[in-house]
Amino acid sequence: MNPENQISTLNRLAQAEKQIAWEQKMAEVNEIADQLGKGIDEKIKEPVAAFLIHEFTTSGSCEGHMAQEGEDQHGLPYPWVEVYAPEPEGWEYSEEKKREWTVENFKQQQKMMRFLEEFYKERQTPFDARLVFDGVGAFGGFRVQSFGAKMAAILTPEEQKQKLELYQTEMYDFTKFLKNRHFSKE
Repeated sequence: MNPENQISTLNRLAQAEKQIAWEQKMAEVNEIADQLGKGIDEKIKEPVAAFLIHEFTTSGSCEGHMAQEGEDQHGLPYPWVEVYAPEPEGWEYSEEKKREWTVENFKQQQKMMRFLEEFYKERQTPFDARLVFDGVGAFGGFRVQSFGAKMAAILTPEEQKQKLELYQTEMYDFTKFLKNRHFSKE
């Protein structure tokens, strides 16, 4: 076999391995359920898998929901994915474990900043749709969501619907970016 054929074969094998890894992450995501036994929202499964394939530890997510006439609001009117390192055993009694937990979450923030910087390098998007992260918890966890997401509370239902669609598109585009990154990395 000549060297060019060997390289081509190796590239196909690497792509096949990446495809298998992606499919395994999607299968994992399909098995995740909350305390009520409800699975992950359908429209946020791929973003969660994309975060997981890049070794972010997700702890919650929502595709974004509009309140239906006469019903209470289920979820928030914007998509988000929460990243929070698993709590270390005995953290409640150890300042060192609390510090290590915070450092692990900050490392994930730092990595996310690099991804977002690369994603937005050439991208033109409305400022309020840009993905940022909002801190959660006391130990450095964060939610990736659109910058204007929390302002949805002051919008009319029609404006909320428009923003939800815009913010979902931004999350999906970031997901495509993460997937492309996974399949192109060596």
